[in-house]
Amino acid sequence: MRIYLLLLLCVGLMLPACDGSKKEIAALQKQTEDIHDEAMKDLAEMNRVARSLKELQMVATMTPEQSEVFEKTLKDMNKAEEDMMAWMAGYKAPEGKPAAEALAYLEDQKSKITQNKVDILAAIAAGKKLLPSQ
Repeated sequence: MRIYLLLLLCVGLMLPACDGSKKEIAALQKQTEDIHDEAMKDLAEMNRVARSLKELQMVATMTPEQSEVFEKTLKDMNKAEEDMMAWMAGYKAPEGKPAAEALAYLEDQKSKITQNKVDILAAIAAGKKLLPSQ
């Protein structure tokens, strides 16, 4: 009888810990996906800026140095977009993983998508500097 009580007590103490981990995982997953959603909006803006740069590049008279700056900026934009597509292709919700593994995975994914967002914003800023003031 004591063994059953001890077992019941242990299980009772572990359940709240599992619930806390689930909440932490859910919160981290939401943060990660929210950053992704924001980055996707930024990606749309970056693509608009890239189109404007390409249009300007076709009609403007540029020195080779100026053309090189445009090409580097467009290359950075393309890399940021490719990184986003690679992140989306690789991201999977950590269903069924142990809590510690799920948290580590989500921290890694959050870091990657945050860096991608930073790269997108930097590419937008660099591209806007090259466009004529409106």
